[in-house]
Amino acid sequence: MREDKLERTLELTTSILSMRDLNALMRKIVDSVTDDFGFEGCDLFLLDEGKNEYVLMTTQGFPQSITDRVEGYSKSIRTVKDQLSEAERVGRFTYLYKSKPGENGSNYYSVLHPERAKLPRAQEDDWHELDVLYVTFEDPEGNIIGFMEPDGPRSGKLPSPSLVTNLEIFASLASIAIFNASTVEELGSSVKKLKAMLATTAVLQQPGDLRTTLQTIAEKLFDFVPFDEISVYVTDWDKNLLVPVYATGQYADEIMADIGPMTGLAGTVARSGNVEIVKNSDEDDRVEDIPGLEDIEEGSTIMAIPLKGKSGVAEGVLELYRDPNRRFTHEEYELAEPFATHAAIALENAKLRDELQENLESVQKAYEEMKGLDKMKDSLVDTISHEIRTPLTTIFGYVEMASVGMYGDIPPKMKEKFDTMLLQVRRVNQLVSAMLELSRLQNEDLKLELEPVNVAMVTREVLRDLEHEVANNKHIVTVLFGNSLPIVQADRLRIHDVVENLLSNAVKYTNPGGKIDIGADIVDGKLHCWVKDNGIGIPAEDQKRIFDRFFIAESGLTRADNRVGIGLHISREMVRRHGGEMWFESRKGVGSTFHFTIPLKPGSARKETAIINSKANRTRPH
Repeated sequence: MREDKLERTLELTTSILSMRDLNALMRKIVDSVTDDFGFEGCDLFLLDEGKNEYVLMTTQGFPQSITDRVEGYSKSIRTVKDQLSEAERVGRFTYLYKSKPGENGSNYYSVLHPERAKLPRAQEDDWHELDVLYVTFEDPEGNIIGFMEPDGPRSGKLPSPSLVTNLEIFASLASIAIFNASTVEELGSSVKKLKAMLATTAVLQQPGDLRTTLQTIAEKLFDFVPFDEISVYVTDWDKNLLVPVYATGQYADEIMADIGPMTGLAGTVARSGNVEIVKNSDEDDRVEDIPGLEDIEEGSTIMAIPLKGKSGVAEGVLELYRDPNRRFTHEEYELAEPFATHAAIALENAKLRDELQENLESVQKAYEEMKGLDKMKDSLVDTISHEIRTPLTTIFGYVEMASVGMYGDIPPKMKEKFDTMLLQVRRVNQLVSAMLELSRLQNEDLKLELEPVNVAMVTREVLRDLEHEVANNKHIVTVLFGNSLPIVQADRLRIHDVVENLLSNAVKYTNPGGKIDIGADIVDGKLHCWVKDNGIGIPAEDQKRIFDRFFIAESGLTRADNRVGIGLHISREMVRRHGGEMWFESRKGVGSTFHFTIPLKPGSARKETAIINSKANRTRPH
């Protein structure tokens, strides 16, 4: 290149400044050196920060045999510094090493013309085959990020000052172009990795058991930090143990059997919460031998990554293994750290899912056992109820006959005792009947004997049965309808039990001298009946459970009052079996109103107006 072509140099440097593809840029640089600066060949090296070496990235002008042989060739930072120190600095970016007479050409990684290596330098300004020209590239902070080695000037002469000036200008702007292209490439790589990390995060959050999650973690981590083998340990802080849960490679079985205390490299990482990189496992005392693998000679480079949960405590540790010649880089370290955060959350969720699954299975097992016990209990209650009912009927019959004098005259005091016995036997009989009904409901054995029923007449019968209890409590009971109501299709005995249970509860839970109203009307083609009292009411906290089996609301009463907590449950189920519904309103200290509905018998609805309005003082409770 002639010295007066400074303008051409500026044109070249301007064109490379606009390039963002790093590989294309490096190709352009070496092509420009050989085509426009008058050199036969050129090598270009860039710094690999992970390896701390300058790697040969591209070459031009050398025979293919040499190009193939030097592919991937690298120089350590120390080697490059030593070489530059031995060369003469002929500019800010340019260094010239002039070979010495008799120098051994075998020390050079490549030469253009090996046959000229042993020839002497004919003239002082002649270029010798073993001369080396270095042109460095620097970042904005002055750090050498790479260099090129132009070789074999076609003039056969050492670079002139004007050529050096042009190379300096070219190198200065090429440095900017390389730095910019490297930054763009790094940003592009970061964006790709970020997108991959986001996709990985989505995959890791998908439900899965512990082993599936661990396998997913290993597969996704490999995309960011390639490894030969992996081991995953879960921490048991209560027992101070590291428990292996996943491993790959030929020694996976030995690793999975290595349950031990929280020591060694994995233990150190679990406690510190920091990623650790071991260059060679044979040279680090923290790496402990695994039982059964003490005689393994080859070492590994290891990256140990803590899996910190939401609390910041390590839930586990990942250990990645590679050949010592492929050490883990700082870039891989920076990728592993955020990945570990997502992996830890996935691991924590998987452990929680496994625990929940185990708990669910335990609960299901307990539930099945409880269902079996419940079935046995129902069977026992059914059997006992049947066995008790027959002798109860016999006892009741004989006591009743004796109380009316069929076996001779009875003194007044004895008559009082007989009446008490009859009352208690009747209560026991009612309880046995209720238990039998409950058993039939549970076993789906209940069969309704449907017939036309006048609920008004059933209500009058119940009032006669409870007449003694109403009188003793001095209650005022008002029936808000006449002797007839619209006919319903129902099981008369069971409707009788429903009405009796509601009225009995109203009598029982209303203070002496209280008021009880019994009313009815027609709602949506159904007979709607209610029993209202101004008694003690039901506490708000008990109202949701009032229809549950064996539930008894807090009322200040005792079980001596014949309460077992099944009357309302049975009554509601009976009403539902008839196609109706039961509900209530209640306020503690104010009273309660219980409602139930029963479908009308077809054809009875047309009479409802005359029947319901037969009482002038009718009101419906709210």
